[in-house]
Amino acid sequence: MSINHQELDPVKGSAVPSKVVIIGAGVFGLSTALALASRHPETQIVVVDRLTPPVKDGTSVDTTRCIRSDYADPIYRRLAEVAQDMIFQDPELQPWTFKQGMTYVCDGRPSRFTTTWTEERDQARLRKGFAESTQRSDVFHRIHGIDAVLPSMEHSDWNMGFSNMTAAFIDAEEGIRVYYQRCLRNPSISFRCGVPVKEIVTEKGEAKGILLESGDQIDADLVVVAAGAWSAKLVSLGQRVSPIGHEVVWFKVTPEEEARWKNMSITTNLSTGLNIFPPYRGEIKVLRRSPGFVNTITVPDPESPAEKMRISYPRTIVDNPTDEIPWDAEVAIRKNLREIMPPLADRAFDRTKICWISTTPTADFLIAPHPRLRRLHMATGGSAHAWKFLPIIGDWVADSIEGKLDPELVDKWSFDRLSNGKDRNAPRMDGKPQELNEVVRHRL
Repeated sequence: MSINHQELDPVKGSAVPSKVVIIGAGVFGLSTALALASRHPETQIVVVDRLTPPVKDGTSVDTTRCIRSDYADPIYRRLAEVAQDMIFQDPELQPWTFKQGMTYVCDGRPSRFTTTWTEERDQARLRKGFAESTQRSDVFHRIHGIDAVLPSMEHSDWNMGFSNMTAAFIDAEEGIRVYYQRCLRNPSISFRCGVPVKEIVTEKGEAKGILLESGDQIDADLVVVAAGAWSAKLVSLGQRVSPIGHEVVWFKVTPEEEARWKNMSITTNLSTGLNIFPPYRGEIKVLRRSPGFVNTITVPDPESPAEKMRISYPRTIVDNPTDEIPWDAEVAIRKNLREIMPPLADRAFDRTKICWISTTPTADFLIAPHPRLRRLHMATGGSAHAWKFLPIIGDWVADSIEGKLDPELVDKWSFDRLSNGKDRNAPRMDGKPQELNEVVRHRL
């Protein structure tokens, strides 16, 4: 099925207009800017963000991100294999990419997490780099060495594992810096950073540009919303995208510990949501894909300003630098570490943060024209797994703008995709997110 772009987002005379404003300088925004500039060098592209990239509290910016292609979903698996090869072959990203593999674990008890683990293992078996660990001891010894003493546990959550040694981790902050510098070198792309976007300016059902908090207006023929977890304040998204925060902590490690663990793979437990990264620059990062946290605020509905809507909106270390992760999140992380990484289990955190994810019900992205406002395009809903698609995600957005995105992907990333599967491609634990302002702690 072909899609008539003129029907979706009528810009007379050109599939891509003369001026495009992209809100957000993360994975979606920077990749889209480069893709559009490559295809349409005559188009003026302005990327707008409240901070200069790499944006310190953006979802795209962190010490490490996974580069993997182990997906139960065959579509994402195929796309991730392409993107992974492009990252590995990129000379500017290579210094920040570390091919140490990834170990996937589950508790083995019947659940959707065990089902996902089994599907991913069966796919990984077909490729090079696969190694199976059938017992908890195998997983433990892959990290600590064959002579390490396995902790005695009455109840184990780390019972079955496999490794894919073709996976890697990347310094996400440096990767975003590489793409930001590429954008700066492109004469078609400019940046307006340091002032938040107040609203998208609309007139007669069309986006006409953006209004900054400073009062300045930037006119455009097309507005692309690539603001991640911040998008919900700019566009009425309903249940399509929900900003959810997840807990992340860092531990300082000694030079001896860094040498001991330097070759470990990323280790993730699908049943508990814990994810442990190898040592990098003297620290180890640990995160948990819990049910997460919301920060509910009341704002005007962008499509009906006289009406109000309640949304979750990021509360981050930029505006709240003394925030610490909630107590129950710390307890859950330490419980997991006692079984798989006991030397860290009772060690003080060096720092913590809540990482805000633009989460969708199915973990499928939102790359589509807005259904009610012309000249407005969505490029968000990363659901904690968009980073690995950095080299190609902008081309999908450009394809969508031009009306030539693969029909299979049009359906997968449509504005109305709310059901049709759980979040098996980037699963987080079942349960209702907690209200962050009721449980957040503060560093003294």
